[in-house]
Amino acid sequence: MHFTKVKGILSSKNGMNLFRGCTHGCIYCDSRSKCYQMNHKFEDVEVKENGISILEESLKRKRKKCMIGLGSMTDPYIKEELGLNYTRQALDIINKYGFGVTLITKSANVLRDLDLFEEINSKSKCVIQMTLTTYDEELCKKIEPNVSTTKERVEALKILRDEGIPTVVWLTPILPFTNDTEENILGILNCCKEAKAFGIICFGMGLTLRDGNREYFYSQLDKKFPKLKERCIREYGNNYVGGDIIDKIFQGMTTMDWQKCITI
Repeated sequence: MHFTKVKGILSSKNGMNLFRGCTHGCIYCDSRSKCYQMNHKFEDVEVKENGISILEESLKRKRKKCMIGLGSMTDPYIKEELGLNYTRQALDIINKYGFGVTLITKSANVLRDLDLFEEINSKSKCVIQMTLTTYDEELCKKIEPNVSTTKERVEALKILRDEGIPTVVWLTPILPFTNDTEENILGILNCCKEAKAFGIICFGMGLTLRDGNREYFYSQLDKKFPKLKERCIREYGNNYVGGDIIDKIFQGMTTMDWQKCITI
């Protein structure tokens, strides 16, 4: 972990990342791609040390209230955050100035800030977006080794539900020959139904194979899924990819099937 100073923190669409890089170890992470110009080792997380003060100055000047987004590139609840409390400080400022918030995570540690989510949601709006990729706990540990298991994430979704915090699930990425089975997809959908998520986001379900991401993904396939790399290369080359089974599942599902799986 290292620190850097930045000139700005909010994007034009009011999104922000307090960190660059990640220690979750997900084998498919698009944020490793060279196009994002991360000039340091991915696991050596870069912390924007003045990000909190810049955020406060930005929100002071904003005339119109809006939703502030966290975690589009780096999970707000990486292990480093548990010692730094940058995400919590940011949420405190967002709450202080009456803005709404939405964040994307794969961590049950999101519950640490439940009190702030409740307060923000009572005055504005708070939506927690949770990524679920595998119904199989053992597979989860292989492709997302350093993050909360699917079971832990679903339990977090239930707690958020019980406390009145709206949740949405990202069903992505679907990896070829890995988690692209009907059993896995339906298992996740049933988890969403059980947790009463407000919706499922299927945008960008496939795996990206950009420079940087591609090399890491293939190296991890060699370690964890012998011979699978060669099969993926034969089938997809360097294209963006997604499991063929996904189209078959979704094309074959009627509206009634979807309603059985989840209440949107």
